[in-house]
Amino acid sequence: MNKKNKYLRLLLTLPLFVGFHSYANDDSIEVGQIWKLNVRSSASMNGSGEVLYQIASDAYHTHRARMFDDWDIFSVVDSRDLVRLRKGYEIEVTEKLYSNEVLKVKLLDGRFKGRFYYAIADDLTKKYLLEENEENEDS
Repeated sequence: MNKKNKYLRLLLTLPLFVGFHSYANDDSIEVGQIWKLNVRSSASMNGSGEVLYQIASDAYHTHRARMFDDWDIFSVVDSRDLVRLRKGYEIEVTEKLYSNEVLKVKLLDGRFKGRFYYAIADDLTKKYLLEENEENEDS
């Protein structure tokens, strides 16, 4: 019975740690920050480069599909609703959506510069670098 209690305690505390990890990651992304794509990426339609989504729910469903590894149920995204990025492109975070899992961003480079799209928050922390504020550089 003691062994069962250990497993039960582990199962009850695991969601707390997972929730804390998610909360800690959300705090690192703030509205107004500018992030620069730092991984190799191609804007060609054939490439497997980084993308931004034109529809917020597409980004959210892709995030859910990655989490549960179930692509048939969660994610059906039309490739015409994606904007492909090149390395070095910058985006500005303008809003957090879907419990901070999806971000509304403004594209600052490329052909579609100035338009608003959606990005997955996990992709931002893994594949982009936070740009330093110009105000901090002047001080």
